Amino acid sequence: MLFPELEDKLRHARHALDWATSDNIIELCKQYLALLAEYRAELYRLPDTLGINQWSGSFLWEDVCSVRKAVRAAIENTTRERNGTEALLLSFTSVSGYEAVETLNGQKYKGYDDWELRAGGVNGFQNSHSLSRDVTAKSGDTSGLLRREEHITRSAASARLSATMRHGICSA
Repeated sequence: MLFPELEDKLRHARHALDWATSDNIIELCKQYLALLAEYRAELYRLPDTLGINQWSGSFLWEDVCSVRKAVRAAIENTTRERNGTEALLLSFTSVSGYEAVETLNGQKYKGYDDWELRAGGVNGFQNSHSLSRDVTAKSGDTSGLLRREEHITRSAASARLSATMRHGICSA
């Protein structure tokens, strides 16, 4: 552990994000991203803080290499976490009209799977009669909510499966 207190905060934030609801997941993503940014900045400062670049002597070379390797691995892991969390957040908050239509149709929103993007917004058709059921901004918000709920459902199912597997392995 390079920064135990900060790493503990990251673990708690990740755990909170794993158990988020559709109401709080956006805020928890933002909090987690802020902690990841802080941790990454600390990792980049670490070599200077430790004075690694001024270490000399053959007996220290292995120590320098192992510290650099650990810092590099931590930066890479942090970058992967940040990229994944940013992509997740973006999938909830930035929804184009086409993506909204895809989500609404995929979720059969309001019982319909024939949503289309039109000049006036997102419309649905039933029995060849045009029904304007949504406008683009609202459909984006609705799609974001549906995506959040779908993510929460998948995460909960994954957590249950992991718990079942751990229990099955432990009791075997």
